[in-house]
Amino acid sequence: MTLICLPKPSLQEFIGTCTPLAIIDSLEAEMSQRVHSISAALLNYTAADDPIENLVNFLQADDNFLGIVLALTNLSQEKFLRILTAERFAKGDYAAEWGIDSVHRKLKNERDFAERIAYLFIQGRENPLLAKDVAAFYLDQLALPVNWDTLIRDPQLIQNTIRRKLNGEYTDKKGDAIENIIRGYLNDILDKYGLIHAKGQVPLVAKEVDHVIPSITDPYVMIMTSYMETTSSGQTQRANEQRDMYLDVQSKNIRYGVNRVFVNFVDGAGWLARRSDLRKLHAGCDYIINLNTLDRLEAIICKYIPEKFFTVKSKPVVEG
Repeated sequence: MTLICLPKPSLQEFIGTCTPLAIIDSLEAEMSQRVHSISAALLNYTAADDPIENLVNFLQADDNFLGIVLALTNLSQEKFLRILTAERFAKGDYAAEWGIDSVHRKLKNERDFAERIAYLFIQGRENPLLAKDVAAFYLDQLALPVNWDTLIRDPQLIQNTIRRKLNGEYTDKKGDAIENIIRGYLNDILDKYGLIHAKGQVPLVAKEVDHVIPSITDPYVMIMTSYMETTSSGQTQRANEQRDMYLDVQSKNIRYGVNRVFVNFVDGAGWLARRSDLRKLHAGCDYIINLNTLDRLEAIICKYIPEKFFTVKSKPVVEG
């Protein structure tokens, strides 16, 4: 069998093969089920007459319901945690900020704490503790609609609200799903030839590498992976860091007379939106692949891994 190792495409050719918003059927089904499950829980909630008691009961009824309240107020989870920190500082509590898991536990187990949170949302900028310590711009976002318990009965509105609440979870799960696709593809190739791969700190580049073949101490193929649907300032840092890793590999190839390669897996609308950073990632590697060109990996791996590591099937001839 002969494999063809295609050269790295031009930047424009590579862009033409990218997937801005990947569709992963299993993830879509899972998130759809999450939306329907939370929606059903909301419809089963029984409101109380007293506004504070009503919101307290709601917040304690389900871990997901705090996220619904935040979505209804258009307040991010991060900003909500900052406001909680400001409220604690106003009381003289200067301990480290609570994480969202701690907040969920306290809501469920401490009625007094749930009442504090309910008052924050109902009083908003009128809360006496926050008024002098938190800017009105943020406090105004704490204004929960008076008819919130009616709004959660509107199927279309609440499902959109739930999706907004689940956006961060969806992004994380999609990143994990993409990584699993890459890992599964790699496993199929490596099992075929009896090769192995690892993830970890690679002394050769003094950085953690996502996939190293055959080992972190003797890496011949190093693969860094990044799928992003949104943009962030961290993309420039990542692109610069991976360029330095690539240059380090090249330098040591020349110094020691070896032939190790650096491969970038890059995909998603977030990278397509930041062409300057994408250009760096394209330039800073021997090969660049995405979801649509994963099939190029087998030839790359077989070309650069020495024959002694092939334990199940002989190393094939690779052209190109």
